[in-house]
Amino acid sequence: MAALAAFGAQAQSSVTISGLIDTGYQSVNAGYSSTAPAGNLTASDYKGLKANGTATSVLTIAGTEDLGNGLAANFQFQLTPDFLSGNGVQGGTTNNTAGDATYNTAIGNAQQAFVGLSSAKAGSIKLGRVNSNALDAWGTASVFGTALGSGYASNGNIFTRYSSSAPASPYNSAPTRFNNAIRYESPAFSGFSGSVLYVPQVNVTGGTNTADTTSARSTNRQGVTDIGLKYSNGPLNVMYANQKVSTGSEGVVDLVSNTAPTATAANVDTKLSILAANYTFGAATVYGATWTEKQNSSTATNAAGKMIGAKYALGATTLMASMGSNNDKTSANADKKISGFGADYALSKRTNLYARYEVRDADTTTANDDKTKTTAIGVRHSF
Repeated sequence: MAALAAFGAQAQSSVTISGLIDTGYQSVNAGYSSTAPAGNLTASDYKGLKANGTATSVLTIAGTEDLGNGLAANFQFQLTPDFLSGNGVQGGTTNNTAGDATYNTAIGNAQQAFVGLSSAKAGSIKLGRVNSNALDAWGTASVFGTALGSGYASNGNIFTRYSSSAPASPYNSAPTRFNNAIRYESPAFSGFSGSVLYVPQVNVTGGTNTADTTSARSTNRQGVTDIGLKYSNGPLNVMYANQKVSTGSEGVVDLVSNTAPTATAANVDTKLSILAANYTFGAATVYGATWTEKQNSSTATNAAGKMIGAKYALGATTLMASMGSNNDKTSANADKKISGFGADYALSKRTNLYARYEVRDADTTTANDDKTKTTAIGVRHSF
């Protein structure tokens, strides 16, 4: 009892709540439309308030317990609350017309959600829904993160990820994070560190019932191997990530995101590799990345991308710019490019006014003026 009491006195635990809110006015002009009259909005145009212009709004609940001898237990649970309609945190289950449980993909889906152990000497391990090394590498290279101006998104951007319409289809590369994941992160040695994320593939014969959205979530799913190597020393940060998402011979998966299952092709591998870096000198930071995406499917992917960017701090004002492109090497030849410009003005350490402008061309080979132009002005606050 005395030993237990002593251990209890030594152990320390804490739980913190933090977050970020990003809301602003956006004007989106989707360019050419064969059906919309001149001067009218097309189906993709938008004018009004939108979230996440410069960062993803998030509520983070995190905890840690000191277990002694340099070992700690940790957990983190992140949600994306809705500050536009006041609906609180969504992402729960509803019923479709067949009475099966489906998953809401609107604002409110969980971001990271994991439990794990960490040690200064041995590194850390996380179990649950965990960010990928590919996302970390992109963050190293992008002055705009994953927000406006970056080109990180689905639907014609230069660095494609899963979307609400196809959240975990193998036909979309570079998932941001994975369910059912195990991620190990090594300690740093002279600036060098490594990380491995792994999701076991489930490929059971007969596990193909997509009508029952409850039981299918526990049957077949994609396997993931996601490796990251990183070097950080003073002003220089370099990261390489290599990711492989594989669908088994049965071809039906439990989706990576929080949505209902769907059928996918069998024996499909999606491979992504990215090399990213940034360097700070004085008030300026320069960014760059190069990457490839490949897939062996009936709608094969074979693309190579590159991006450069920079930011410069002038007192409370930070100026940013970025340019990127994606070279489609398939017969479709749907090359993509994007340019982004932005400015932040710091009202305090936690509150910023921002302005963003991006021009995105989802297919530079077409003759139509199909560029999407987005202007955003808003407020970002962290707590």
